Amino acid sequence: MSIINLFRNRTKPADRFERLLRPHIDPMYRFAFRLCGSRDDAEELVQSFLTRLYPKLEKIEMIEKLSPWLCRGLYNLYVDGYRRQQRENSIFDANEMIDEASDDTDTTFVGASNVELSSRIESALEKLNPNQQLVVLLHDSEGYTLDELSEILQVPLGTLKSRLNRAHTRLKKILSTEPFDDSVRVTDIERYNP
Repeated sequence: MSIINLFRNRTKPADRFERLLRPHIDPMYRFAFRLCGSRDDAEELVQSFLTRLYPKLEKIEMIEKLSPWLCRGLYNLYVDGYRRQQRENSIFDANEMIDEASDDTDTTFVGASNVELSSRIESALEKLNPNQQLVVLLHDSEGYTLDELSEILQVPLGTLKSRLNRAHTRLKKILSTEPFDDSVRVTDIERYNP
């Protein structure tokens, strides 16, 4: 190997870090948004997570399946922050929460054909318990396999299958009681049938 090739192949740690994590930024942000429910909190969560990862670049480069590992780390950071917030017994101003909610115009299911359908699906998801919500969002919306979710959430595969099945059954029941147009029911809700 010539000295020129040696220097061409060397890159700064920041370049290596960016090249390694750039493809994962959008999925991490979507996941953080679903956890946090607001753009600002999601951006802050991802930024905080990336800041913590940078010093561990060599370890990250050796990880075989980076996407599930990143999701697990992001989830852990979110849970730690949530627990910290609960311990501090933060008091929220109702007007502030309403203003923040009105700023977030993104819908959870981008593929929904209209805003009304999307809001009905989000409303139905809110009726699920938090574990079922998380599994449905990660599996159905983000496309993670149950094996990857088992690794991310550190929950046995059988438990995840059970949660997903119960969530789909509950969603089917909730959404079937909602007044939908027949064409919407067949085309857009069909994917929730187990």
